[in-house]
Amino acid sequence: MTDETQAPDDQDFDYGCECAMTLLNEPTEDCLNDLMDELDEDGMISTEVVYGLLATILMSITSEEDDSEEEH
Repeated sequence: MTDETQAPDDQDFDYGCECAMTLLNEPTEDCLNDLMDELDEDGMISTEVVYGLLATILMSITSEEDDSEEEH
């Protein structure tokens, strides 16, 4: 599926996932502030972007918990 045929909702969700990965890879206050400024440029954040952020962060937390359980 190309970006041209992808629904806007899918693009927003993917963008949210990308933003979350950026924050997870560089969890600093500056990175968080930059992302918040970028997301809030239009004055409103799409629901799908928020879903993408949350899904990515939850998957990251879940995978970290799985990793720590395997170490015991």
